[in-house]
Amino acid sequence: MDEREVESKVDNKGRVLIPAETRKDLGIEPDSKVKFRIEDVEPKKSFVEEAKGTLKDEGDAVDLLHKKSPFR
Repeated sequence: MDEREVESKVDNKGRVLIPAETRKDLGIEPDSKVKFRIEDVEPKKSFVEEAKGTLKDEGDAVDLLHKKSPFR
């Protein structure tokens, strides 16, 4: 089987959604049993972590917010 990476969500009840294309490719139908093999877990970065460093040449954050604010 080809190795690939598929991103999915976990709902508020802890259920993992398997994308339709992946279900079709693997022949997963309702009531099928699946096994998970955990090789590596990479939690998604928060917005703050992803944005960190992107404004390093902009100076002080408060001044930047004042400059960019639509309410000035």
